[in-house]
Amino acid sequence: MVQRQGGGVKRLSQTSLNDQIYQSLKWSLIIGEYTPGSVLSIRSLATKMGTSAMPVREALTRLASERLLLSSANRSYRVAELEPKRVADQFFVRARLEGIATSLAVPHMTTRQIDQLEELAKQMVHDIENDDNENYIVRNYNFHFSIYAAAGNDELFWTIERLWAQTGPFLAQVVRDQDMPEDWQILHTEIAKAIRARDADYAAQLIEKDISWSTNTFQGMSQSGED
Repeated sequence: MVQRQGGGVKRLSQTSLNDQIYQSLKWSLIIGEYTPGSVLSIRSLATKMGTSAMPVREALTRLASERLLLSSANRSYRVAELEPKRVADQFFVRARLEGIATSLAVPHMTTRQIDQLEELAKQMVHDIENDDNENYIVRNYNFHFSIYAAAGNDELFWTIERLWAQTGPFLAQVVRDQDMPEDWQILHTEIAKAIRARDADYAAQLIEKDISWSTNTFQGMSQSGED
C-alpha cells in the first residue's frame, strides 16, 4: 500500500514505523481482513509485525480517533458491529464524494492510466467468475483509487479512503456471502469506457451507481430488521 503526501506518492518503506503499522492496519480494514466485531489484540499484532507493543498501540489509538475502530476502557480495540442504517449512510456519502472525485479526475487521466483501468476491470470479471473474492476486493480498491488519485485533491482522497476503511469489513462480508447482480459486475468496464470517452458526468454517474449497490443492500438489511 502507498501513502500519498503533498500531491505525490510515498511508499511505506520511506515512512516511520508508526505510520507503516497504521497504514498496514488501515489496509486490513479496507480489504475486510477483520470482520465486524473482531477484537484487535495489541500483543498479537506486535508479534505478527515483529515490533514492540508501543507503535501498535499508537496506531490503534490513531485509528480509533478517526472512528475506524472502537476503543473501550480496558484499552482494547475492535471493529464495529454491523449497524445496517449507519453503514448504508456511509456508503451514501461515499457515492457522492466518489462521484465528485471522478468528475475531477477524468480530464487528467492519461491513456496509460485508462489502459490500466480497463485491464483491472477485465481481471475483476475473471475474479467474479472464479469466486476469487480476495483478489477482487484488492483490484476493486486499485481501480477506484487510481481514479481518485488523478483528481489531485488530497483532502478528498483522504476522506474517501477513510470511508473505505470504515465500510471495508462490511462490504467484504457482503461480497463473500452474496452473488453480485450481473449488471453490477460489468460496471467497472463501463466506467473505464466512459473515462476513455472523456465523459466525466457519465463516469461519475456510473461510479455513484456502483457504490449505491452497497447503499441499497444495507438499507434493505436495515428495513428487514425493523419489520
